[in-house]
Amino acid sequence: MEYIKSYEYEGNVNPKMENIPIVSKNINDCNYGITFIDFGDIYHVSYKATSPNLLASFIKIDKQNACDKLLEFDDSCMNASSHLFYIIKGDCEITLDDSEIFSVACGGIFIAPFFNSVKIVNKTDEDLLIYYINDSPLLNYLGSEANKRIFIPCVYSKDYLLDNLEKLSNPKNNRKGILLSNNDTEKIGTNTITPVLWALYNELPPQAKQRPHKHNSVALDLCISSKDPENIYTLLGDDLDENGDIINPKKIQWREGEMFITPPGLWHSHHNDGGTYAYILPIQDAGILLYQRILGIILK
Repeated sequence: MEYIKSYEYEGNVNPKMENIPIVSKNINDCNYGITFIDFGDIYHVSYKATSPNLLASFIKIDKQNACDKLLEFDDSCMNASSHLFYIIKGDCEITLDDSEIFSVACGGIFIAPFFNSVKIVNKTDEDLLIYYINDSPLLNYLGSEANKRIFIPCVYSKDYLLDNLEKLSNPKNNRKGILLSNNDTEKIGTNTITPVLWALYNELPPQAKQRPHKHNSVALDLCISSKDPENIYTLLGDDLDENGDIINPKKIQWREGEMFITPPGLWHSHHNDGGTYAYILPIQDAGILLYQRILGIILK
């Protein structure tokens, strides 16, 4: 069988590819250890992938075994230039390559560039719950190996996040949220949390509707806080009506400790019909798309 092939242009310039799924996963449904949210079979690849560029997972460390926990990855899952850890519950100590130690408390974010090994120590007497994302699918797709640090590991504490949410938010804007950045990505011009990853700390107040928007990046959204999931939700769909509302939307309720995937190109709006505040942390591959000038975000 010949390896090389060719296709007629007009009938094949937009090949039919399987859609990125709209799915949810809650950390409370996961076992102890690391649970990867894997759809590599949809993308027809041999490595784990949540979206084409990113791999999301949940980490649970038992309160009864709060000793050193060396995460067990296969080589492909560890081959990443950007790592992000959000501490859902508990406090921990994260050690990179047996040398660099970082303390990260509940509600904080830790980002790290390339490393060879990571060790996580549970520092509390409760289960440690973590949302973890890296860009290993991107590197594995390219057949590349991470071997160089392109930014500095650092911690965004919960106090830092909440203080800046209040300082930077414009009450006249429809959305109340902050984009997380650092000196390295500011130099590039993307203003993202790593050169590949984009992170938004987003507040949804009572009786609020954040209007439809869409983008070419895939969002891996983590619900940080939602006391009233029946009244707090996201709507997703392909088109808008004459009033700017999503036609025949799919409804995703915000449940604490749950992540859901927002595929690229879909209109989506966030709604809070209740009386409590809610918070969500979307992580996207928008850093690399911004650098390529193809993010294409549209806000209504």
